[in-house]
Amino acid sequence: MNYRRKDIHLSLTNDQLDDLISALEAHRDGFRKLAADAKLGFGLDASYWGGRVADVQNLLDTVHRQAESGSIESHTAEREDS
Repeated sequence: MNYRRKDIHLSLTNDQLDDLISALEAHRDGFRKLAADAKLGFGLDASYWGGRVADVQNLLDTVHRQAESGSIESHTAEREDS
């Protein structure tokens, strides 16, 4: 598949970053529940929801990598110095 990509540059406080991560985790967990329900015959196919879980998990992993690498903090520090 050819996915169009978007670059998003955010300036977040530590609290905002925590909120973003929490929201993504809740979103992922909601898809997990839908996948489990689908295995019981409800809603869309479980593989669809499993794919959505993977998509959100990849996004979460990217946010965690950016935060751990310091690139989020370094952008914030650069703006504060300006």
